[in-house]
Amino acid sequence: MGKAINVGGGPAAPGRPDNAIQLARALGDSAKLPTKQLTDTPALIAQEQDMLVKCESAIENLRFAFWAAGKALQVVRDARLYRAEFETFEEYTQAKWDITPQYAGKLIRTWRVAEALFQARPGGGLETIVSKKLGYGHAWALTPLVEEYSVQAAVYLYMGLVKIKGAGVTAALVQGAVETLPKAAVGHKTKTEEAVLAYLASLEDETRSTPAADPAKAVRALAKAAKTFDAGTIQAALEHDPKRVRTAVKSLIEALSSASGVKVTFTEDSDAEATELEVGAEDANDDTESETVAASAV
Repeated sequence: MGKAINVGGGPAAPGRPDNAIQLARALGDSAKLPTKQLTDTPALIAQEQDMLVKCESAIENLRFAFWAAGKALQVVRDARLYRAEFETFEEYTQAKWDITPQYAGKLIRTWRVAEALFQARPGGGLETIVSKKLGYGHAWALTPLVEEYSVQAAVYLYMGLVKIKGAGVTAALVQGAVETLPKAAVGHKTKTEEAVLAYLASLEDETRSTPAADPAKAVRALAKAAKTFDAGTIQAALEHDPKRVRTAVKSLIEALSSASGVKVTFTEDSDAEATELEVGAEDANDDTESETVAASAV
C-alpha cells in the first residue's frame, strides 16, 4: 500500500498509498466497486471503514495536489530543469504535462500561501479546519493579497475567517474579505481580525435588511430574468466587467442549485476561461448520475 501520507504535519493514516496511481488502484477492480450500502447498520463495518480511508485518501490527494504541483513547477522553471529537452518553460508545461503556461503560472502563484497556512500552528484546533477546508479556490482568492502585500497578511486574514466561521469558510467569503480589507489592517493580526469581523457583520446586516420576497413577484422576476439574461447579454457583461459578472453568475448558480436540490462544485480549468461545474443531486438516495458541464467564462 505504500508509505503513509502525512500532509501539513497532521496525523498520518497508516498504510495510505503514496501516489495517485496507487490511490486509484487501492480502490479495487472497477467492475467490483460497491454500488450500494453494504449493511443496514448506522456504524460502518470494517470493510466499509477500510474503503472510506482509501476513498478519502484519493480525494485528499486531489485537494493538496495544487500546492505540490505549484511548488514543483516553480523549481523546474527557476532552475531551468526543462532545458535538456525543451527550449522554454512554456513549451515544457504544454508538451510534457498538457497544461497551459497560464495555468502553470497560477499554480506557482498559489503554493506559497497554501504552504504557509498548512504549516501554521494557531492552536485551538484551527489548523485542523484549515487542513480540511483549504484548497485551490481559497488559495487563489488570497493571491491578490499575497502579491500586493505579503504571505503573512494573507495568513492573518484566512485564519481570522476560520476563527470566526470555522468550517463555513468559502472561496466567496475569502474573496470578499480580501477585497474589503482596509490597508491600515494589512499585516496586523488584531486589526485584520477586526476587519474580518466587520466584513462578516456587514453581510449579516445585508441579509437581515433584505425584505422577504413576494412569491408572485419572485416568479415574474425569474421569468423575466430567463428572457433577459441570454448568452449574448452575459457575454457582453463579461467583456465589460468580467470579475464582477463571474462572481454574480456563480452566486446565481449556487442559489438556483440550492433551491432545486442540486449540488454544484466549481472547478477552474487550466486555461482560466471556463469553470467546470460538478453537478449532482444532493440527496444521497437519488439515483441521478452526476455530470460535468462547462460554464463559459464563469
